[in-house]
Amino acid sequence: MTDGPPRRRGGGRPRGGSGGPPARRGPATAEARPRGAASAPPPPIPWALLGALALLPLWWKSRSPTLGMPVADDYLFLSRLAFERPLDLFGPMGAAYYWRPLSRQAYYLLVGPWLERAPWVAALLAALLLLALYLVLLRLARRVLDHESPWAGAVAAAVACSPLLAEPARVLLAWPSAAQHLLGALFAALALERAFAGGLALSALAALLALLSNEAAFLVLPALPLVGWLRARTAPSGGRRRETLRWGAAAALVAALWAAGYLVARAHGAGLPAGGGQGARWDLLPAVVAQAFLAQLGLEAVPGGLAGPLLFVLALIALAGLAGSFARPARRRLGRAAPVLLGGLAWFLAGVVPLVFVLPDWNGWRTTIAGLGLALAFTGWLGLVSPALAGALVAFRLLALLLAPGAPVTVTSAPPPTLSSFSLPRIVRLQRTVESARRVLAAVPGLPRGAVVRYSNMPLLSEVGFNGATAPRVWRRDSTLTWRRFGGLGGFRERADVLIEFGRGRPWPAVRISPEALRLRREAFEASQSARNEAADSLLLLSLAAQPPDGRAFIGALHQSRAALAFNRGEFARAESLLDLGHGMMGDNPPYFALAARFALLRGDRAGAAEAVRRCLALDPRDPNGLDLARTLGITPAAR
Repeated sequence: MTDGPPRRRGGGRPRGGSGGPPARRGPATAEARPRGAASAPPPPIPWALLGALALLPLWWKSRSPTLGMPVADDYLFLSRLAFERPLDLFGPMGAAYYWRPLSRQAYYLLVGPWLERAPWVAALLAALLLLALYLVLLRLARRVLDHESPWAGAVAAAVACSPLLAEPARVLLAWPSAAQHLLGALFAALALERAFAGGLALSALAALLALLSNEAAFLVLPALPLVGWLRARTAPSGGRRRETLRWGAAAALVAALWAAGYLVARAHGAGLPAGGGQGARWDLLPAVVAQAFLAQLGLEAVPGGLAGPLLFVLALIALAGLAGSFARPARRRLGRAAPVLLGGLAWFLAGVVPLVFVLPDWNGWRTTIAGLGLALAFTGWLGLVSPALAGALVAFRLLALLLAPGAPVTVTSAPPPTLSSFSLPRIVRLQRTVESARRVLAAVPGLPRGAVVRYSNMPLLSEVGFNGATAPRVWRRDSTLTWRRFGGLGGFRERADVLIEFGRGRPWPAVRISPEALRLRREAFEASQSARNEAADSLLLLSLAAQPPDGRAFIGALHQSRAALAFNRGEFARAESLLDLGHGMMGDNPPYFALAARFALLRGDRAGAAEAVRRCLALDPRDPNGLDLARTLGITPAAR
């Protein structure tokens, strides 16, 4: 494709005429694109550098020592690297769904060896990919928007900043698994940019790489022939048809190559299981579109009290854009860019629709690829009306990002309340929990093959971070290792080579329980089971002495066990004091409420006893003391 006629210098008239309308561009190939699409000058250096500046507030609001640490799905992929020889390039890489060989097999081959000893490498790679996405979007916006305007670079930069200043970008930066969405978005944007530049081969290759990263990039397939038609819309009908068919054939070839690979991958375990899923909630589609819009504008994570004022500001920006759209210069610019703006809106809507199939599991980072269309449609529209409005939207995004809660510095008992189930605060909480356990287990020497590692007091909804026993098995390179909950007093009857406790309100919550303290606690349990209460209490005291003070929950459990022994001996005042001491160290737990119910019965407070029993069984429906008391009080435990 040609780059079209040279641009005029010095504002002079075109050669070949002293007045009247400028000469028409001759060759059909020069007209086979939106105005200036292939002749867009490269973006000035300052606008290219703005992407690096946009990464600074993104990093500031994501900063944490956990950036790049593996968690949850990462361990599915790391497990395949550790135990699968040779690595199956057509498999789902340990996950039950999808075939994404570029963003799984290839990506984890690259970063997997670094994730334990230097996870910052994954975060740095994510930052570089985000910067590359910015540069590609910058060139794309310069091609498809009104590049003859003196403010064209600023408008293109505003479009390109959109994904970097969106709330989902924090997850893209912090979590290695999010590369599946980041790579898909990068290659999808590159496919569009090369398509508008007329580079058929490179555009098709980028489209294939996008699909191999994330099938949500299927949007590029219908986009390629549409771009071909758009580039040739002023050519004679025969040329327009040939151009559209040529790009349509390229898209069909990409689709065929991906489909062939996917059919092979199906035989290797990739793809959604038959009968899986809950079906689409089409009645929630408007809400899903609205939520995706808010996520891309950065409003999903803004504290509730500030969301209303920010929405009002966003509405003012949109109303100003609507009013300005009726001005004659703006109408002319919008008319030339209308196919691109409408195409971007269609891209966004089509990319959001599949999210109704995963409800109620909502995660804003799933809108990353769809958000490319919103960046062009919404920011591009405002920029064509007035560059000041595009700048106002960038400032709005930046403000929303800065108002979002930062990464937590301690691990709470319950996950922070966020709309996305895997938001940045929740991911960092999981990363701190999982990494602390990895450090504890790494410090255990000589752990035998097939070891049994038990854990207690796990923060609520943190098991997903370990992906079952996958994470500990990867750490120890032992596929036979057992990882399971300690399980209250009954856990003393089972093997435990290592016991890990998770504390509350700590940056790194995992601590190892002293093997000697655990041994003495087991002997105390056996003594209590045979009614040797004095011996049991003595062993509990020895266990207290053997355990360092960092195992607060374990120490609290020892105090509560001594409280139960004192209660059985009729030492009620001492028992109540020990119970309160243990509860202060452990927090709410079934044994505490079971003994509290016995104290309530001792005082003749059946209503208080019944409430304590219900709270005991709510925490553990199988707690034996709670079930005995429920039968005594005639309480039917709630079904679970």
